[in-house]
Amino acid sequence: MLALGALLLAIVAWLGDWRRARRARPDAVGCMPWTAVFMAALLVAVVAGSLALLTWLSP
Repeated sequence: MLALGALLLAIVAWLGDWRRARRARPDAVGCMPWTAVFMAALLVAVVAGSLALLTWLSP
C-alpha cells in the first residue's frame, strides 16, 4: 500500500512539474518544488515496492 501511495504521489508530482514547465506566464512561479517531491516519492515507491516484492517472494 505504501508503494502504491508513493507511486500515485510521484505521478501527481510529475504532472505538476510538467504543467509548471509549460505554463503560459514564465514569471508566475509557484511555491511547490515538484521535482523534489517527484524524486522523493519515486524513491519511496521503489524501495517499498522492492521490499514488498522480496517479502512476497521469500519462502
